[in-house]
Parts: sequence; C-alpha cells; structure tokens
Amino acid sequence: MRKTLLLLLTAASVAACSREKAGHASASAYTSDSDSSARAAGIPGTNSGVEMEAPRLIPAMQNQLNLMGTGAQRIDPDNLTAYKNLASDLVNSMIADLYRAGYADSGNFRTLRDSVLDDVGGGVGTSTKLDPSDLKPHINRMRRLISMYQQAMRSSGEKQ
Repeated sequence: MRKTLLLLLTAASVAACSREKAGHASASAYTSDSDSSARAAGIPGTNSGVEMEAPRLIPAMQNQLNLMGTGAQRIDPDNLTAYKNLASDLVNSMIADLYRAGYADSGNFRTLRDSVLDDVGGGVGTSTKLDPSDLKPHINRMRRLISMYQQAMRSSGEKQ
C-alpha cells in the first residue's frame, strides 16, 4: 500500500511539474519579456523588462544643471565628482534605453555624448577636469543631449 501511494504521489508530482510549453518556464518570480499575458493584463508586480532607465535620472540632472547655471551651487572638486558620476550614469542609461528601443544613431547622439563626457573627464573613476569657464557650453551640450534622447524615445514610440 505504501509503495502504491508513493508511486502515485511521484507520478502526480511529475505530471504537475511538467509543462507542455516550456518556452515560458522561468525560475524568476517576474514575467519574461516574451510573456505578454501578464503585461497585457496589467498585473501589478510584473517586470516585463522594458522600463527605461534614464527618465528617472533626468530630473536630478536638470536640477543640477539649473543650480550650476545660476551659480547657486559652489563648484568644488567634490561637487564636480558627484556631478560627473551622475552625468556618466545618465549617459550610460540613455545609451541602454536607445539600444533597447532599437534607435539607430546617425552619429549625432554619439558625438554629443562623447563631448559631454569629455567635458567632465570621461567615465566614472577618472579625474574631473571641468573648468568653470567651460561650464556654460557644457550645460548647453548636456541639455541638448537630454533633448535629443527624449526626442528619439518619443519617435521610437517608447514611454518615458
């Protein structure tokens, strides 16, 4: 009797755990990008993998640009390092978002991005070299880069 019960429970577990369509199987509690049923149903807590990264950083960057542009913030090495890290994070997030959205860069975004990063000394971990006399042109370039990103995302149909 025990053997029969054990065999029956084993068979039931194997049948319950197997899936006819293994393409949607995942060890994650969140949905995969190909599983559109949870996304279409608007089930809260599902991560469809399409959330853009840059839009959450843009308000902080715009605030920082406004403070730097009006002279309300003192420009010292610590502030510049923090700004450079924010700028690098934002630029990297923009690149990832544009890639995800399938945006084909004509070269204009890349050129402006490189100029913005060169202004502050490159990527994270390098020394900051933004000269206060170069601040206004840099602020204008960063604002143009943000505008270019937002326009590209609007034209690609992605939510921001």
